[in-house]
Amino acid sequence: MKIIRNLVTLAGLLVVFFALSSTGARAQSLNTPRFSGAFTLPFDAQWGPVSLPAGEYKLYYGRLYGGGPAMVEVVGKEKRTPHAFILPQGASDAKATKSALVCVREGGAGIIRALEMPQIGEAVNFRMPRGTQLVAHQSNGSKNVELAQGPMLIQRIPITLAQK
Repeated sequence: MKIIRNLVTLAGLLVVFFALSSTGARAQSLNTPRFSGAFTLPFDAQWGPVSLPAGEYKLYYGRLYGGGPAMVEVVGKEKRTPHAFILPQGASDAKATKSALVCVREGGAGIIRALEMPQIGEAVNFRMPRGTQLVAHQSNGSKNVELAQGPMLIQRIPITLAQK
């Protein structure tokens, strides 16, 4: 099971790598995004492998030209902010009524865990960044014992839909 998950992740990363290396990140964009909007990130956040500083961003959800897996394109409005393609871990039916990014905050930084898009009936989840652990557990025979849990906050960042 782990091998299949690693192969799927590797295939997705290769698609992104080839797309970005062929024409450069600024020239690449999603082919007719199914969802687009803008949001203001009030704190620094980690979104998969990408670190985003606080600021204003646009996002698009769809597929790159030529097909491939669905992904999120994030474009910062300021000149030196990141422009990234982020591959979701999984998708589900949207249960929320408003579009939002779901973040887990610890202190002054956050981790973006999900994108809810009820307008298209979907929600996508994202992997935790490598080395991040929200709760420490210790295995004690047949049960897990929670050792520590830092104070955390679940925060929803609203997304303003793009005008067509």
